[in-house]
Amino acid sequence: MLEMLVAANAAFAIIKKTLENGREISSAGSAIASFIGAEDKLRADVQKKKNSLWTKLLGKEDNELEEFMALEEIRRKQDMLREYMQLYGRANLYTDYIQFCAEARMNRKEANKKQAQRKAYIQDVIVKIILGLLITILISGFAGAAFLIMRKKGMI
Repeated sequence: MLEMLVAANAAFAIIKKTLENGREISSAGSAIASFIGAEDKLRADVQKKKNSLWTKLLGKEDNELEEFMALEEIRRKQDMLREYMQLYGRANLYTDYIQFCAEARMNRKEANKKQAQRKAYIQDVIVKIILGLLITILISGFAGAAFLIMRKKGMI
C-alpha cells in the first residue's frame, strides 16, 4: 500500500511541475498514467482486503485507518491537481484530464482483460498437452501389458 502512495506522490510532483512550467498536460502523460494506476491499485487493494475471507473470519484489521488515510491523501492530491489545472492550465484542461483518466482506465481494463484471456488460453493449451501425454502413456501401457501377456501365453 505504501509503495502505491509513494508512486502517486511522485507522479503528482511531476504533473504539478509540468503544469507550473506552462507545458501541456499531455507532456506528463506517463506521470498521469502512474498517478491513475497507483490510485486504482490502492483502491483495488483496499477493496480486496475488505472482501478477504481472512478479514471476514478474523474481524477487522488494525491498518484500516492507514488505508483510509492513504486514499484520503490521494483524494487531496486530486483536488490540488484540479486547482493547479484551473490556475495554470488552459480552459477545459481539467475536463480533458478527466476524459484522459477515463480513457486510461478503460485501456488498462481492456489490457487486463486481454491478458486474462491469453493466460486462460495458455492454461487450456497446457492442460490439453498434459492430457494428451497422459492418454498416450496410458495407451502405451495397455499395449505393452497386452504384448507381455500375449508373449507369456505364447501367442507371439
